[in-house]
Amino acid sequence: QFPDLFLTDALPALDEIIFQEFDPFPPQFSRVFRVLSSKRSIEQTTQLSGIGLPAQIPEGGDVVYDQPVQGFDKTYVHQQFGLGFKISRVMADDDRWGVIKKMAVELGRSMRERIELDVAAHFNNGFDPAYPGPDGKPLFATDHPLVKAGGTQKNRPTVAADLDVASLQIALTDFRLMKDSSGKKIRVPAKTLVVPPDLEFTAAEILEGRMRSDTANNTVNAFRHRDTFGGFTDWMVWDYLTDPDAWFVVAPRERTELRFYWREKPNTMHDVDFDSRTIKTAMWMRYSHGWSDFYGVYGSPGA
Repeated sequence: QFPDLFLTDALPALDEIIFQEFDPFPPQFSRVFRVLSSKRSIEQTTQLSGIGLPAQIPEGGDVVYDQPVQGFDKTYVHQQFGLGFKISRVMADDDRWGVIKKMAVELGRSMRERIELDVAAHFNNGFDPAYPGPDGKPLFATDHPLVKAGGTQKNRPTVAADLDVASLQIALTDFRLMKDSSGKKIRVPAKTLVVPPDLEFTAAEILEGRMRSDTANNTVNAFRHRDTFGGFTDWMVWDYLTDPDAWFVVAPRERTELRFYWREKPNTMHDVDFDSRTIKTAMWMRYSHGWSDFYGVYGSPGA
C-alpha cells in the first residue's frame, strides 16, 4: 500500500535486530523465579498450611482427622510496558541502517533490562520491612509467622554475615531445618548460591575447589559431599543484585513460590505516519512478578 517496498524489506529486518538483542543471553531471573503463563487479568494464590503429624491410635480406635488452614493470599496484577522509536523517511533513505540498527538494538536491550531490574528488586529489597509480602514480612526475615503450628520461621541468619565458608554452612543447616506452617520440615533441597557481581570470585573459591578454601590444611570441601541432598556446587552471578555484600541460597525454582507471569510476551508493532512519512516502531509486553511464600529461599544482607 506504499509507493515503494521499503517497509516490506525493512520491518522484518528491524524485528530480527530487536529480538536478537532481547535474547542474546539466557535471562538470569528465570534461573531463580518460576516463569508461568497467564490468561487472566490477575493471578491469585492462597497459602495452605498442610496437615499435622499422624497420631498413635489404639486397637479399635478411631482415626484422627485434620485439615489444612488457609494462610496468606497473594494477588499478581499484570503491568504493561512499552517503548518505541521513530524513523523519518529521510533517515531511512540516507542512513543505510547505521543509526537505525543502533536504535533497534537499544530497544531490545531496554526491554530486557526492564524485566531483570523489576524481578531482581524482590531480592534487592528483600530485607527491608518497607517491602512486605503476603505474611506482612519482607522476603527474608527471622520471624515469618506459621499460620497453623504457631510461632515463627526464619529464612535469614539471626546475625547477618558476609559470605564465607562458616556462614554458608550455617545457611545450609538453617535451610534444611525449615518447617512449614503445620510444623513439618519442608525437605526442600538447597540448590543454588546466588551472588552479586562483587562476590563472584568468593563464590567460586568456596564451591569450586576440591579442598576447603579457608584453610591451608588438607581438608575436603564438604560442600561437594553433602548428605542426602547431594553436593552443593551450583552457583550463579545475578548481575542485577545491587548490594555487594548480600548473598542468597535458593531451592530449585519449581520448589519455591517465587513467581513471574507472562500475560503478553514481548512483541513489536509498526506504523507509518502518512503526512510526515515517519516510520514508528514500538515494543510491548505485560507481566507480573512477586512471591507467595518464603519457603525455598534464604538470604543474608552481609555483615
